[in-house]
Amino acid sequence: MAFNKFKDFFGVDDYYEDEVADEYLDDAQQPEDNTDSKVKTNPRANVLKLDGKRNSAAKIALYEPRTYADAQTIATQILQGEAVIVNFSSIDERNQLRVLDYIAGATFAVDGDVERVGDQIFVATPHNFEISGTISQNVGQQFGN
Repeated sequence: MAFNKFKDFFGVDDYYEDEVADEYLDDAQQPEDNTDSKVKTNPRANVLKLDGKRNSAAKIALYEPRTYADAQTIATQILQGEAVIVNFSSIDERNQLRVLDYIAGATFAVDGDVERVGDQIFVATPHNFEISGTISQNVGQQFGN
């Protein structure tokens, strides 16, 4: 009785419930198709990556900034999902720190990482890149040290 008052108050009627039940019955009563005659497709063919790109090769951009204004160009590359190698040998130390902070902020925005790989060389990568090892280890292995 209280449920009927509740249904009347909110405008819920039995007609809608019957219609939904009929739809389920119609689907259940349909004959099953023979799966052998169907063409099998790859279910993952329609799956896109989160960034919406298809079969795109990963890119690494190389930069040698000369002014602070170059920081925006470098950050745009990182935000587009590309790794960036930055050589700071052509910029003064004060602007080097400002550019590095700007790049670190863009890298943080894409859940990436910034690593120093040389005296004035840094690699900034988005989340889908992994950097392993160090240059000193690789050089030592290469020359048998």
